[in-house]
Amino acid sequence: MGVTKTERWLNLIAFLLNRHYPVAREELLSQVADYKDDWGSDSETRRESARRKFERDKSELRDLGVVLETHKVSAEHTDQEVEGYVLKAKDFYLPYLEVRTPAAARTGPYFLPSVRIEPDELSILRRAAERVAHLEGTSLGVAAQAVVRKLSFDLPDVVLPSNERTLLEPTSSSFEKQFIVVKQGLEEQRAVSCRYYAIGRDREEKRVIEPYGLMLTWGYWYCVARSRERKALRVFRFDRMQDAVLVSGDDAGFDVPRTFSITPYLNRAPWELSNEKPFVARVRIGFPHSRWVIGEGLGKVTKSVAEDGGAEFEFSVRLAHPFIRWLLPFGSQAEVLAPVTLKKELASLCLTARLQSTFVFLKGPCVRISAPWFASPTSTSRGCRASPSALRPTDSCSRVRGPSAGLSASPATRRWR
Repeated sequence: MGVTKTERWLNLIAFLLNRHYPVAREELLSQVADYKDDWGSDSETRRESARRKFERDKSELRDLGVVLETHKVSAEHTDQEVEGYVLKAKDFYLPYLEVRTPAAARTGPYFLPSVRIEPDELSILRRAAERVAHLEGTSLGVAAQAVVRKLSFDLPDVVLPSNERTLLEPTSSSFEKQFIVVKQGLEEQRAVSCRYYAIGRDREEKRVIEPYGLMLTWGYWYCVARSRERKALRVFRFDRMQDAVLVSGDDAGFDVPRTFSITPYLNRAPWELSNEKPFVARVRIGFPHSRWVIGEGLGKVTKSVAEDGGAEFEFSVRLAHPFIRWLLPFGSQAEVLAPVTLKKELASLCLTARLQSTFVFLKGPCVRISAPWFASPTSTSRGCRASPSALRPTDSCSRVRGPSAGLSASPATRRWR
């Protein structure tokens, strides 16, 4: 059985890493497996084939980030200079991890650069990497698994406290049922029938959807699907679905367009999760909330207000209702400058919130207010976006906005992105 390309690459890399000086191409071709047989033959055609194979391998390795440095070296038995190749270990391996101590002794390979970590940082890094590594099937989870392997190899003596507990917010049984059905519809390309709460019309409606992709963003699971009623793509939030069932019969199946990709929907704000034509909303947000909005990368700063440290922003809005509900917790710190219709809607919702607050207060102190607009802008309540500094140990990890994950179905592939 012949040597595969991957095996040949590994043989080439191992050969160069074992040498700390440039190796002439002729020497390399005569010693590395899968080159030397052709190179050592008397046939000029086979020797030329070995040269071309090496040049292709060198180019493909460069594309993968493995760069073979070229230097001039003297050929054996002659004073003529030829090309030589070297692969520096310090450029090929990741830095060696060390824990910073008062008398830190270098224990790693002498030729590798090192990154020193504070003792208190190490346990946090290990906990975070292990938790994210549980996101199986996502690019973020794969990267975290690599971090865990690196920590285990360089710092094998790190032991996490045995009494540590991770507190997560459990999902409801209703959510689990809807998710299982929709995910099955996605995988089998079968339509799903459900009751869906349309927040803009404030009522439940029956929908038949064709799931194209699922994604987790801003702490909520969404389904990007074609609505048969609207004959267009729409984004549905799982916690607003009820009684989801797979459609049966001849019209149950559907095809996902080859041009569909869930990637454009990832990392969007809730008010951007639509294919509707966007409009520009101008909003003035006071200090210190303005600094938080800037730090989160939301909107575009158009004017800094010097007297109170606030700022004016422009937002590209496709869905007005999610945007208004995001502004609501800011209270008097947020003022809609344009368009006028958006300003009136925000004022109307503020009035409704005050009336509900008064009504609940009059009923007695035992009644808990759970409406989303009573949370602070940086809280982890529904409809709000969490800032890391506002989290408590009992908060749900899912409320923190981070890299989005998505699962899409296409004729060619189904994979997490």
